[in-house]
Amino acid sequence: MKTYRLLLLLLLVIIVGSCGSKKNNTYDNVDQMISNAQSDITIITVSELKAVLDHKGEYKIIDCRENEEFTEGHIPGAINIPRGVLEFSGKISNRRETIYIYSQTNDRASLACPALKLLKYKKVYLIDGGWQEWNGAFPELIETGDGEIGNKAAPKVEESGGCG
Repeated sequence: MKTYRLLLLLLLVIIVGSCGSKKNNTYDNVDQMISNAQSDITIITVSELKAVLDHKGEYKIIDCRENEEFTEGHIPGAINIPRGVLEFSGKISNRRETIYIYSQTNDRASLACPALKLLKYKKVYLIDGGWQEWNGAFPELIETGDGEIGNKAAPKVEESGGCG
């Protein structure tokens, strides 16, 4: 009987002790928040992205800067989804597709990557150095304007009523 009480007490201590173990991240500044986000991000260079662009494949390039920044210049084929609305966008939906994401430098995109992973996107890559790095390395490979490829949400398909 004493053994059962001891085991019950031990079990109770374990259960109560684990209740407060939820991870609670707080940061002194934005740099700490970005640094923490980058600790679990897969990063590729602009040269590696250029090699990806040279081959056809199933992927999306997301520019998470604001619309005005995107219009002034972006990586060819990129779609614009500003960081503030990324989680709510209908422009991406295939969670199996590879996603390459960038911002002006790395800041906004570094925060966007974990958000996409929380939404079950498995293959998410941060383009190191972002737009500034791409613009410096490949100034001849820049699109301007709103973009044509993939920049709009997929059109709604009307469903039939079933009987005709």
